[in-house]
Parts: sequence; C-alpha cells; structure tokens
Amino acid sequence: MASKKSVWETLSAINVNDHTEKKNGLTYLSWAWAWGVLKNHYPSATFCKHIQENGMPFIKDENGNAYVQVTVTVEGENATELFPVLDYKNKSVRNPDSFAVNTAMQRALAKAISYHGLGHYIYAGEDVPQEDAPQSASAAATVGGVSGVGATTGDSEKPVSRAVQDAYAPTPDVVGPDGDKKQTSDWRMVATVFNEFLPSCQDEDSLKRFWGGNKAVVQKLKDEAPSLYTEVVEAFTKRKAQIKESAA
Repeated sequence: MASKKSVWETLSAINVNDHTEKKNGLTYLSWAWAWGVLKNHYPSATFCKHIQENGMPFIKDENGNAYVQVTVTVEGENATELFPVLDYKNKSVRNPDSFAVNTAMQRALAKAISYHGLGHYIYAGEDVPQEDAPQSASAAATVGGVSGVGATTGDSEKPVSRAVQDAYAPTPDVVGPDGDKKQTSDWRMVATVFNEFLPSCQDEDSLKRFWGGNKAVVQKLKDEAPSLYTEVVEAFTKRKAQIKESAA
C-alpha cells in the first residue's frame, strides 16, 4: 500500500501557471483559485487575517510602512506571511486605505498558501513545479482547471458545479481614466473600484474613456451581479450630471 503524500508533495506538484498574473515585474497567484484548490484537497484548511493589538488590520515599521499578516493552517501546520501594503505601482504605502489593505491581505493569503507548496515555485523564480509530470485526471479537474468536470477532496472525487467554479474565478482589473489599474477579488469590489475612480473624471471625455476602457468588465458585472451593475450605472449617471452642472 502506497504511503500517503505529504501536503507539500501534493500541492507543490500542481502547475499554477495559468492562474498567475504579472504586475510591474512581480508575479502573483490568484488567491481565490489557490484557496479553492487548497480546500478541495484539504477541506479542513483554514486561514486567519490578523488584527493587531491596536485593533488595526496592519502594523507599521519605524519608517511608517504598513504590513499585513495572514496565517494558513493545513493539517495542523501553520504558515504565516507578513506582506507589505503596496500601491498600484508596487510601492510601499504608509497610510493605506481599506482597498490597499484588502489587496495586501489577499496577496498575503496566496503567498501563505504557497508555503504549503501550492505555487511555491513561482515565488522561487521557477517556471514549472519541481515535479512537472502530467497531472492525473482528477488533479486536472480541480477548481479553476481546464476541464471543470470534477474536483478532488481528500481521497475521493465529487463533481464541482459551474457556480462553485465561478465563485473561485478571479474578477477582472478595473482600468482608471488615466490608465491606472486596480486588482479586484469579488464583484462588490469591482463596483467599489468604479466608484473610487469616478471622482478623477473631471470632464465628459474622461468619463467616456473610463466607461469605454472597461466595457468587458462592465458586461461581466452585468452578467454576474446585476444589482451591482445598476449601482455602477447610476454612479456614472450621477457623475455625468455633476460634470455638466459644474461646467454650466
């Protein structure tokens, strides 16, 4: 009887290349996809986003730079990541807003998961897993996999619905009127980012560019979260009225 693989052996052999993105020279693994795969293999896995003693979700160093902490526990083993809060240019943030803190938390979650093996090789600067052997049919079908037929949970297999797969699919970036991008982790955040960018639209041309530059995102929002789509449309309409009023 073959011995059971360790958490590291199981997760480090999974190819994550189709679920990463590069931003300003850094590679990030989709936290939602990584968490979905982890939970399919180890359903009892948990994570903790640390609240510090002062009640804040981040700590600061002597220069004022902010960091967040996330711990992922798998099979009784803890892995904690201390991750810097960065802006869209990957520069340290000293007085982070809630969006920057949330983004840092999600990135810290993905990195903490990698300490258990999943995606570790991308943080080590490698292109493929240490054991780049063809995956089994069940492994290839985990959440976020190409086939989407089933998912592995422990030593058994069970089908995963399209709704579950969609829940773990990363939501798209929102491109601001000046070309700046903000990463999102769910549809509520997509709507929030639209609202955050709107005040920077100072005329109708920039407002149109902002809308036109995110047509695909808006359509997905309409399909996946109609109520949030309506909220975003109303926000654009309100901003357009404000611009017209100020120009009058």
